[in-house]
Amino acid sequence: MTKRNLLFVSLLLVFGLCAMAPSLYAQGTVWSASSNQNEVRSEGDAEAVGTITLTTTSTGTIMNSSGFTIYYSLPIQSYKGLYAVGVNCSPGLVTLCKTEMTVVTTNTTSPLGGQVQITFTGLPGTGYTVGGSNWLTVAVREQVQGQKAGTLLTGTITAFFQFQAQSLTLTQQGTSGVGVSLGSVGYPATQITFKEGPEYVLTCIGVHDILGTAYDNDFALRITENWGDAITSLSDEYSLENNDSNNLALGALGGATKYPTNGSNILITLTGVPNDGGAVGIIAHDPVACVPAPSTASNYCALGNLWFVNPPVALAPKAPYGSTQAFGYVVSLTNVRAIEFADFGFKLWSKGPLPPNMGYEITATVSLTDKDFDPPGPPTDGDMPWFSEPEPPPVTVVYFFDCVTKLLFPYINTFGGGSATTAPAFSMFGTGIDIANTTWDPFALPGPGGVGYLYPDEARGSAIPQYGTCSFYFYPSDETKTLMYTTPPISAGGSFAFDVFSALGGVSLGVHGTGYAIAICGFQNAHGFAEIYDNYANIGTKGPNTILGYIPEVLPDPAFYHRSPAGDGLGEGAVAPVDLYRQLLKALMGIVH
Repeated sequence: MTKRNLLFVSLLLVFGLCAMAPSLYAQGTVWSASSNQNEVRSEGDAEAVGTITLTTTSTGTIMNSSGFTIYYSLPIQSYKGLYAVGVNCSPGLVTLCKTEMTVVTTNTTSPLGGQVQITFTGLPGTGYTVGGSNWLTVAVREQVQGQKAGTLLTGTITAFFQFQAQSLTLTQQGTSGVGVSLGSVGYPATQITFKEGPEYVLTCIGVHDILGTAYDNDFALRITENWGDAITSLSDEYSLENNDSNNLALGALGGATKYPTNGSNILITLTGVPNDGGAVGIIAHDPVACVPAPSTASNYCALGNLWFVNPPVALAPKAPYGSTQAFGYVVSLTNVRAIEFADFGFKLWSKGPLPPNMGYEITATVSLTDKDFDPPGPPTDGDMPWFSEPEPPPVTVVYFFDCVTKLLFPYINTFGGGSATTAPAFSMFGTGIDIANTTWDPFALPGPGGVGYLYPDEARGSAIPQYGTCSFYFYPSDETKTLMYTTPPISAGGSFAFDVFSALGGVSLGVHGTGYAIAICGFQNAHGFAEIYDNYANIGTKGPNTILGYIPEVLPDPAFYHRSPAGDGLGEGAVAPVDLYRQLLKALMGIVH
């Protein structure tokens, strides 16, 4: 019996007509027709539909040029001129099938579908006598991709025969057929969820190792069947084409079919990997499949025995390392009566630093594929089945965040011009700003002076040396046009000071000359100081009369904590909230640098 949901339909086909003379009817052979129903995958392009079995119900004679025609509702798949059709015969029909049977397969355009014609030719004048309970099976693989879920798959069988009347040979063609159901189109075979992840990476730091997780992974995808036999091994695909104990590929016709060469193996393709000469890399762990009952484990799967050939195959020749990495898994064993799943874990390293402002993001696409892990589409080597579409949808598995510091300067004043008696209030005041890049510090040094220790980024507790610019956004108090200024790159351990009015090219902040500023620095551990001074018009000759200074607030990174509601309800402050974003916290705690 086949492995999918079986529904046998028994009907009668007669080589002969009841209205004919009894002597002619006696020459005929009565056959019954049955079929099983397969649920096929909507992304599959060479799916095995239900097998049709024709069985003799009594002893009779098959006359020369008698036969069957089977019409299918979808095209029969072909590749390199070979149709995916197999016909197998019982021992009582082996000689007849091997020497006297011809099989012609065609695809029609109107109506859309395939046709298999089986003809017994070259028989002796008395025909070929067969006993009851002999059978032949017809299995095809259809082009299913593009069909909607729920589409019914059907076949229509007609019989044609030849009989002798005196010296005249006539051929009677069947005018009506017997319909059988061959299954339906299911949904895509799997669904994709996260077992662990996604992973979050800071471009300036990277991820060296993640410790203490259940799978020791940075991220893990769970692939789950949508029905019991949506993921198949090679032996499963063989059984789809039979409703008896004989494999088509090994049956009486041996080799007259394009039999399956692989199961529905799994290909995971990772795209968007920063191609930076090896600073970012991904390796795959062996998949962890659901385990058979009885079990109390969290990855329990009743009656499951999904198994893979390990280790995963890194497909460098077909998907070179760099922007794309791919890993293939051969499905070697499944339980077709249970919905199974497996977790596919990956280890990521990112040594950093990566160039900022690149918008890095790594996504994963899962596909069912052939044994050689071809991407979706026709195979390159004739493997069958194959699949034309990936499993939906692609998922983002690694998010990259640039290392930044956000500084809020709540009060900025720029020179407005005019005399002391006619100028607007505060128009004679200016603002100087200094930014310090404190990513070079003494905390990693082994002793006073740090002799012999030149690489603080490799020691625990220090900052990671970084460099970058700071972009200032100035917002005038009268809500006129926002002004911008970007500093030169500031190296680790360096600082940069500037006068706001001069940096803006002598443009004041609106009519009042006041406002606030937010600075985004392209490195962590940025700190600042703002100095407001009066007598701006004579600052070069007489100097300021009064100086006021303050330290800007450090805003938690909005990539992790939204500004509305402020800090995700935790408020804004100079220090990020203790309960830092959990995925990022996990990554940072696992770093040894």
